[in-house]
Amino acid sequence: MLVDAHGPAGAGEAWRLFTTPELWPTWAPQISSVEASDTVLTTGTTGRVHGPAGVTVDFTVTHVDHAERSWSWHVGRGPVQVGMDHHVLLAPDGSRAVLRVPGRSAAVAQPYRVPAAMALRRLVAGSPGGSDGDPAEVVRTFDFAFAPSYAVAGRAFGISPRSTTVEVGPEWLYVRYGPWRLVTPRSNIASADVTGGFSWVKTAGPPHLSLSDRGISMTTNGDRALCLSFHEPVASIDPTASIAHPGATLSVADPEGLAAALGLGA
Repeated sequence: MLVDAHGPAGAGEAWRLFTTPELWPTWAPQISSVEASDTVLTTGTTGRVHGPAGVTVDFTVTHVDHAERSWSWHVGRGPVQVGMDHHVLLAPDGSRAVLRVPGRSAAVAQPYRVPAAMALRRLVAGSPGGSDGDPAEVVRTFDFAFAPSYAVAGRAFGISPRSTTVEVGPEWLYVRYGPWRLVTPRSNIASADVTGGFSWVKTAGPPHLSLSDRGISMTTNGDRALCLSFHEPVASIDPTASIAHPGATLSVADPEGLAAALGLGA
């Protein structure tokens, strides 16, 4: 499961709010108060979140990377324990907050999707004087190139020029493809190759899953695209994150430019 929100807050400001337990109730309406062993999250931080109607949930933070703006935790205990990953991405005009629930936990966490989305929107909404001056010019954006026949096929699935983009930031690759998302650290991208000559039947419409290697194709034309391979597979095509992809094919208008922005030859 992946939930994301975009807003005008600077990435540094959103990260500060995200990693300061005392401030969680200011942007997460489902949280009334927090007890934590550290004022700022670090690997090993433990605590308890207090929610509505007296509900409490214990947590343990398992990973924090301040340079990448990424942290993970386990929430709950025993068989009902859920793992979650959290990221803050620099965006062209603000920041993106991302919640990812990997593996088996994704199915259990589906009811949390709506309150999580609401909280993330508040997290990146910003506040007077809250911007930290992150340089938006370091984020490069790439449009998908739509052939007319692919545009018609994609429309029924919410895929259009307005609902698709690829963003390359200092640490992250972010792909929006209609209602689908693909998010991975740039360090996870192993290689990039320009490819093309796709069959319309096999690539038009929603994302397509390769039956041979489980790669995902987000293609809006049959002529040219950039094929990325990952060190670690990345979930994208299904909401439960049960399928992970060793690679992704993205039919952006400038495949060579995207490869260069990622620091890879094509």
